[in-house]
Amino acid sequence: MSWVAIAVVSVGSTLAGAAVGIQGQRNAAKAAEQSAEWNADQQRKQAAYEESVAQKNMRRERENNKRELARRRASAARGGLMETGAVSDELIEASERHQVEIDDIWEKASTQANTRRAQANMSIWEGQTTAAAAKTAMWGTGIGAVGSVASQAMKFGGGDITAGAPKAYTVD
Repeated sequence: MSWVAIAVVSVGSTLAGAAVGIQGQRNAAKAAEQSAEWNADQQRKQAAYEESVAQKNMRRERENNKRELARRRASAARGGLMETGAVSDELIEASERHQVEIDDIWEKASTQANTRRAQANMSIWEGQTTAAAAKTAMWGTGIGAVGSVASQAMKFGGGDITAGAPKAYTVD
C-alpha cells in the first residue's frame, strides 16, 4: 500500500471518527434538554395535583368542622345551655383548632408544591448545563480532528519530518 493510500485512509478515518463523535455529542445534548423538560413538566404537574388534593381536603375538613360545631351546639341546647360563657368559649376554641388544622393542610401542600417547582427549575438548569457541556465537547472533538488531520498532512506529504535531525554521513 502506498503512502498516499495510507494517508487518505488515515485522514478519512480521523474525519469519520470526529463526525461520529460530534453527532453522538449533539444527540446527547438534545436528549439532556428533552429529558430535563419532561422531568420539569412532571414535577410541575405533581405540584398542581398536590395543591388540588389539599384544596379538596381543606373543603372536606371545613364541612366536617361545621358538622361538629353544629353537634356541639345541639348538644348544649338539649342540655338547656345557652351559647354564652363556657359553651361559647368551647365553640370558639374548637373552631380555632379546626382552622389551624385547615391551615396546616395548606401549609404542607404549599411547601411540597414549591419544592417540586424548585426541582423542576433545577432539572431545566441541569439539562441546559449538560447540553452546554456536550456542545463544548463537540467543539473539542472537531478541533482535535483538525489538529490530527494537520499532523497527518505534515507527516505524509506536507512537511519535512527530518527537520532538525542530524544528517547522516556517508563514506565515498
